[in-house]
Amino acid sequence: MPMKVFTINSNSMHFIAAFTSIALGAIAQYFFKTGVTEISEKSNEVGDVIKFGIINIHIWSGLFCYGFSLLLWFYVLSRMELSRAYPLVSLGYVFTLFLGYFFLNEALSIAKFAGIFLIVSGVFILVK
Repeated sequence: MPMKVFTINSNSMHFIAAFTSIALGAIAQYFFKTGVTEISEKSNEVGDVIKFGIINIHIWSGLFCYGFSLLLWFYVLSRMELSRAYPLVSLGYVFTLFLGYFFLNEALSIAKFAGIFLIVSGVFILVK
């Protein structure tokens, strides 16, 4: 009996690239939040904020994530219909909500869970 090999079809690869791009965008937001929080604790002066922002590793990490996310998104757009790809971007709200909860100690509520349910349901309906 031949051994089955797990393969990923091209359609699945497009969705994996899309989800990775969207997750990287959410991770970029996390890095931006931690970076600006760190900067605001040092100073509120505009010049200082710019100076500290230019050298802040979190800000640079966020920019790197956004850049890589953008390159992946170009790939996604070159392979998927816009009307199927773009609704997936709303999943970024879901990713950022969980990043905020797990890494920034932000609260979750029934309303937020209801919002997640509506977003995921809407994406499922639009992309199917």
